[in-house]
Amino acid sequence: MFDNIEKLKHNPPVRSDQWCENQPCIEWGDWTISQPTSSVLVYVLALITIWVAYLFLKDHRNQHSRKWWGISLLLGGVGAFLAGTSFQAFGFMIKCSGKTICDLTSWWEIAYNILTVWGAGALLIAIAYSSMNAQAQKWSKAYAFLSSLIYTVVCLVGAFKPNAFMVSFELMILFSLPIYVYIILLHFIQLLKNKSQLVKRFLYCWGILALTLAAYYFYLTTNITQILWTNGIWFSENDVLHVLMIVWCFYIYFYLLDVVEDCSLASSASASGLV
Repeated sequence: MFDNIEKLKHNPPVRSDQWCENQPCIEWGDWTISQPTSSVLVYVLALITIWVAYLFLKDHRNQHSRKWWGISLLLGGVGAFLAGTSFQAFGFMIKCSGKTICDLTSWWEIAYNILTVWGAGALLIAIAYSSMNAQAQKWSKAYAFLSSLIYTVVCLVGAFKPNAFMVSFELMILFSLPIYVYIILLHFIQLLKNKSQLVKRFLYCWGILALTLAAYYFYLTTNITQILWTNGIWFSENDVLHVLMIVWCFYIYFYLLDVVEDCSLASSASASGLV
């Protein structure tokens, strides 16, 4: 049953002897390391994200929002480590070694998808505690849990069935996107009602995330990775994503880490623009 995921292949299929034609590889003993520079970037992102998560959890000040920011970043950091292992560093070893045709995905990537969606749910709960009233907090926690649970079931069914779309990056984004859209709308409406410096900092934070996804998809759809690789230069759409995510983590460290706190129920009732 757990081997069913190996039935998923690229379209068109990628042969194992083609893997290192499409991306840089280095040999390390009996191991083939894929995309060495990209691997360094994604592991650095994972470490920085986990570090910022640790700082939130260490100095939580008995604030629910700070604890959930820490949980969200921790899930994201661990997810980045898993993604870097299968998408980049050990992609050949996990998906191609000993096979004629490389696998499309792996259980490492399934775990990354699931952790990423749960991380988005945890972020919604963090924002609920800092920006919403009691009723909205309850609805947000329920939505975060149910949407994450539903996605987990869908993704696991897709892995066992198997079904490529159900385990795809695109479906993961579709499950996560409503949370970020809701948070952006919430803080935008709050900014119109109250020119709070904290709300402005939140909006800048979401602006960096939006820019990151836009840059990723622009880079992906214009085939810049392939154009550069034909000239012997490797800098992929994932590298764009990871560099800008590092910028996002440092923004959180410098501009949000010290100021995130729970809002009082009295003030949150008037602060929230969508509740």
